[in-house]
Amino acid sequence: MDSETRFSAIFNNSSDEIYLADLKGNLLEVNQAACDTLKYTREELLKMNFKDLKTPRFINTVDKNISLIVSKGTHVYDSEHVTRDGKVISLEFKSRFIKYQQKDAILTVGRDTTERRHMERRILSAVINAEEKERDRVSREIHDGLGPLLSTIKLYVNELEDESNGPEEKRELLAHTNELINESITASRAISNNLTPRIILDYGLVKAVESFIKKINITQKAEIIFENKNLQERLDQTIELILYRIISELINNTLKHAEATRIEIYLELLDHNLQLTYMDNGKGFDKDAVMEDQNRGMGLKNITSRLESVNGSLRIHSRPGIGTLVVIEVGLEDPNIHKE
Repeated sequence: MDSETRFSAIFNNSSDEIYLADLKGNLLEVNQAACDTLKYTREELLKMNFKDLKTPRFINTVDKNISLIVSKGTHVYDSEHVTRDGKVISLEFKSRFIKYQQKDAILTVGRDTTERRHMERRILSAVINAEEKERDRVSREIHDGLGPLLSTIKLYVNELEDESNGPEEKRELLAHTNELINESITASRAISNNLTPRIILDYGLVKAVESFIKKINITQKAEIIFENKNLQERLDQTIELILYRIISELINNTLKHAEATRIEIYLELLDHNLQLTYMDNGKGFDKDAVMEDQNRGMGLKNITSRLESVNGSLRIHSRPGIGTLVVIEVGLEDPNIHKE
């Protein structure tokens, strides 16, 4: 059996999707598995470009991936296709630069990872839900534990102001007050960073962000502009909590490291995608260097991990001296969003 016959047998009998495309992404040949999965005929697919099959958030990656395939010879990457009936399929692609009928072409094998992606998201979502339940528990502990301590301190302070108490009584009251203060400090340090933001549970993401920014603006450390363009309904609670913590993390990183005087944050609902745009006029940073450094970039890595659990993506544009632009997109299955 010659090489062409073997290639044809593998191409037509593989359970994986196989595509041949030119360097512009136009499809030259597809196998039966691709037709079966996408619900298109071979003739229909051969009139299409890879971009015609992509979900909105992956359309702009086609040209970039083609360039990488041509320059490197091979390339492995993740993407998403949309079937004729609108189903989204997650795929891992392995592409190779080849000669096809004496012309430059790209051979791509796609393996369906939809179920694996769903499982990963379910696991991550479960972890985040457990984390939020823990925060809620800690919040109750503050109310039931730290609250009474502070109330008792207030009582002791009022007693210290009572002139009828003698010097010995006041010294004893002061000693007890100091003990209570120390106990309160210890308790607050242990739980201060794990509070569930009650405002987001009661009023939603937009109100929570507005409240957080208002507190920052009072300090005059930086001017923060926040604009909600068309997000009117409540999101799924998990998404709201994740985005709130991401925005908080980004603001804290800017204030701590960027030396910025202005921050702009925009929330916008575009079709089935929620887009968060974050900009600052700070000193910028080398994203790749930070992400590769084991001792830095934990905040960015946490943001990326959280986004993966809600079908989100992250793009960062920053270089030393030019500020930072962060664009986050989260796919929403229900265009009307989840209402509480």
